[in-house]
Amino acid sequence: MGRTELIEEMRRHRLVAVVRSKSAAEALETAEGAAQGGVKFVEITFTVPGALEVIEQLAKRSDFHVGAGTVLSDEQAHQAVTAGARFIVSPSLELNLVPICRGADIACISGAATPSEIVSANRAGADLVKIFPADCVGGPHFVRQMLGPFPDVRFMVSGGVDESNVQEYVRLGVTGICLGSASLRACLLEHGPDGLAKYTRKFVGLVEEARTTRNV
Repeated sequence: MGRTELIEEMRRHRLVAVVRSKSAAEALETAEGAAQGGVKFVEITFTVPGALEVIEQLAKRSDFHVGAGTVLSDEQAHQAVTAGARFIVSPSLELNLVPICRGADIACISGAATPSEIVSANRAGADLVKIFPADCVGGPHFVRQMLGPFPDVRFMVSGGVDESNVQEYVRLGVTGICLGSASLRACLLEHGPDGLAKYTRKFVGLVEEARTTRNV
């Protein structure tokens, strides 16, 4: 699956489980719980110990797509590609990663928090522009305002996604909606993989409800 098909797949499912755990074993457990709940995209951040090995192991799975997060350098991008990541996510405007991702035919998702950064990421060829931290810059209201001048930009949101706003992001047409690492980790530690699956399944249901009622 190339980057164009992957982005279309993400638009169908929307949710991305962001994993920022304290160990490789915990990262694998988090990914398993999210997958059991029906999440089709998992982002393993480079802050996870042994992140590349985790990505390499998860890349063998056929029930979801794994990507690399908190990618901040060319070297990390090349390492993630070699490990089998199907998308690369940055929290900041790392435009140098776009050609690396294009060359490997994987999706590049660049972080942005201002109109100027959004335009720069889009012009550079980022497949998605990640609004981060979304809750700090205005959440759905900010995305709605940005869709006015930038109607053709495809967005991801990360930061502050919860049950109260996930359907609004869907209705706005946001392509990728990140389930935050802190809430996923807290749920895993308190309730285990089965509890995490139940938690993520609830979001999957909310996304599907919003998609079908609005046909978006």
